[in-house]
Amino acid sequence: MENYYAALNYKDTLENDNDHIIVKIQLHGEKESVTINTMIDSGATEDFIDREVCDKHGIKMIKAKNPREIYLGGGKPSAMGPVTHMTKVPMDISSHRELATFQVANLQNQEVILGMTWLREHNPRINWNDKRITFNSKRCTTWCLKSSPVANAVPEDKALEGNLITRFSKVQAKKGPTTKNGPTANH
Repeated sequence: MENYYAALNYKDTLENDNDHIIVKIQLHGEKESVTINTMIDSGATEDFIDREVCDKHGIKMIKAKNPREIYLGGGKPSAMGPVTHMTKVPMDISSHRELATFQVANLQNQEVILGMTWLREHNPRINWNDKRITFNSKRCTTWCLKSSPVANAVPEDKALEGNLITRFSKVQAKKGPTTKNGPTANH
């Protein structure tokens, strides 16, 4: 087993509001779409998704050629266990759409973490005080955006509560707008 990267230390990160914000994303699995709270964390060197989220919402996992151990910032092995799978899944953040690549892990406090890999690739402007993300990089304005480049963060207490509700509820598929007569035509 190879050791490639470090991930966030939950205790340190969750006590420090300066290195992360929470946003709502929509993931589009093979069976359904799901809206969940996601941590954008400058302390995570990779992008992660919880294995349970993949299983629950039909997000296909691909076995990694070389399993990787996850280490915390202090060099200690993480309780998340080794990364043995990855996934590629369409993801929306407000009007920003991309095919996101995640390392699949047993996350303890979050369902998805967007780390430095994602931050470098999209290079969004983040106003940490207002908790607002603006996708204004050339890559995003050319390829990722459908309309407004701004996404607002979710208050962390509400995000954590929402994560618990999502984790312990039955599958909540989001299949598009409906009318009294069924699905609308613009889905």
